[in-house]
Amino acid sequence: TKEHKFLQQDVGTWDLEVKTWMGGPDAEPAVSKGVEKNRRFGDFWIISDFTSELGGQKFSGHAQMGYDPVKKKFIGTWIDTAAATLSPMEGTYDEQANELTMMMTGIDPETGKVAVNKGVTKYLGPDRRVFSILSKSPDGDGKWIKTMEIKYTRREKRAGSRETKE
Repeated sequence: TKEHKFLQQDVGTWDLEVKTWMGGPDAEPAVSKGVEKNRRFGDFWIISDFTSELGGQKFSGHAQMGYDPVKKKFIGTWIDTAAATLSPMEGTYDEQANELTMMMTGIDPETGKVAVNKGVTKYLGPDRRVFSILSKSPDGDGKWIKTMEIKYTRREKRAGSRETKE
């Protein structure tokens, strides 16, 4: 489908600038660098491996992304080295805004309670995108607060490198 083809644009190696607001939205963000490597898994899936730092510690994550033509939703799962639970994701693409919005359900490792986060990817062209994670305000006012922002820049292939789009 066109949705499966849409996901293929993320295939490749991406350099990351990661900002995390661990002290709340008014605190200075922690900034780190990272790398994401995305590969095709057949015609329907993207497999993603993410490495960076979180709170001064090495952080790794792994995602599977696809499109479910029955649900008519983008779907995926996320696991990482900071949580012992798997987070399913489901969402939609807004063609006019060029944004993919995924709702993620997981367990907050600090409280042990179910947490719902919103992940929004804004596509800025074939070699740049910005991903933001928003969490519900702890005030209970229903507002979404940005807790993480990742700027992605596609890494250029170097002459003679073995990197492929697969």
